[in-house]
Amino acid sequence: MAELKLPYVTNIRDLSDEVSRRTGRTVVLEPREQVPSVCGACVVTESVFRVYYDPRTSYLHQDHIIAHEFSHLLLGHHESRPTSALASTIFTSVGPGTVEMMLGRTKYEEDEERDTELLASLLQRRIIDRWLRSDESSGDAVQDRVTHTLLRRREARP
Repeated sequence: MAELKLPYVTNIRDLSDEVSRRTGRTVVLEPREQVPSVCGACVVTESVFRVYYDPRTSYLHQDHIIAHEFSHLLLGHHESRPTSALASTIFTSVGPGTVEMMLGRTKYEEDEERDTELLASLLQRRIIDRWLRSDESSGDAVQDRVTHTLLRRREARP
């Protein structure tokens, strides 16, 4: 985790600029209702990564979806994947020639998915630990109240 040398953030969404800088493509976070078997997706074009997450789920789950898709990008999985045949049917406003590939989050059997989920979990843990040590809001009032009540905004953990 330390070898990634990521900036100090207390919210995964704040890593967008860093992921953009490292990949040379703009990262766009976009809430979009997903089909039941998909939590999130990342569409890759020549100049943009569009990270889709389902706005109907909790803020914390949305953040984990975003962390998962960022992990794919940080691990370079977009560099070796072919264009998805589904891309043109799901994203009708984007021409098939524009979409280079689509990373969909539906299963974890593959080594790549396990590595991605592990990194996403580590990123989230690091961010949550930092957030617990700060006075910042998570952006979700209910989550803040629950965290404050259950964790009592503990002092920094080792």
